[in-house]
Amino acid sequence: MELRRGTKGPVLVLGDGRSLTLDSDEESPVACVSHAHMDHLSGRSSGVALMTEETRLIFSARGARYTNYRPLRIGESVGALDGSLRISARSSGHMLGSAAFSIDVDGLRLTYTGDMNTSPSVLHDPAEVVEGTDVLVIESTYGSPIYKFAEREEVYSEVVRWVREVVREGAVPAFNVYAAGKAQELIALFNQTVDVPVVVSWNVGRVAEVYRRTYPWMEFLVEGTREAAEVTRGRGFIYVAERRRGLPVRARWAVATGWALTRSFPGYDAAFPLSSHADFYGLLEYVRATGPKLVVTVYGHSATFARFLNRAGFRSVSLDEKPVTRLI
Repeated sequence: MELRRGTKGPVLVLGDGRSLTLDSDEESPVACVSHAHMDHLSGRSSGVALMTEETRLIFSARGARYTNYRPLRIGESVGALDGSLRISARSSGHMLGSAAFSIDVDGLRLTYTGDMNTSPSVLHDPAEVVEGTDVLVIESTYGSPIYKFAEREEVYSEVVRWVREVVREGAVPAFNVYAAGKAQELIALFNQTVDVPVVVSWNVGRVAEVYRRTYPWMEFLVEGTREAAEVTRGRGFIYVAERRRGLPVRARWAVATGWALTRSFPGYDAAFPLSSHADFYGLLEYVRATGPKLVVTVYGHSATFARFLNRAGFRSVSLDEKPVTRLI
């Protein structure tokens, strides 16, 4: 049995040659799709794509539709490849519907985290630790020790403080963030902390409508509607969009991304290191809590994280450095 680096994510190849893709675009009988960010869009040419219903709905809201899918609830398991393996969905804490997958095959349990967050957010609990994991395939987006995020509540406080300051100045606080995940987290944060309407772009609004099925208390107005037009005639609102654009009122623009920890954003008034991923220390703690026999790192700083884990006593390999890894 082997784990191979695919075009986007890993591919698990059984001893008889049959394959299972994990956020990868190779054609296979079964594909596991962890969440609805477009860089993880995969599995549409496979026999069946396993994902949560929320992931499917968010992809559909973004124009990517699946016909060959099977919904898999968090905590649910299903047999696959004629009963050769069993796949379970676990919460990864990354965004609405995001799932890690644990795969039991030939007496071995492999867990693929997908993108994950190990700290609680205003919307989501931390990623679930999957007990009994033999092989942990873990994302390493921020897998370098230079990435240590402040406590989320502290970052939230900084965001809210800046929003209130901008509103007092008579300007509009505007955020350029990911349309799926980060935008809805900010909407929820503002709903709970600031008594100011939130206006969102059409793309953000489409995804936010999916979120509202789970969080019916979320309040926002979608740009282009009559209600949003009435609010935007003044300056007493917050604007959230997937890209920066001209507004009819004076605005101060900010970004909210984990990359703000190490990168500058010229032309923006503020940058907040708010990430939907675990930082280096969150990833390390997750490995320790899981206690696998082998760790395979993927994405981002995978090579750096694998080297550190080996020094820390965990047998580890980066799939970027070793694109074919045998699993025993």
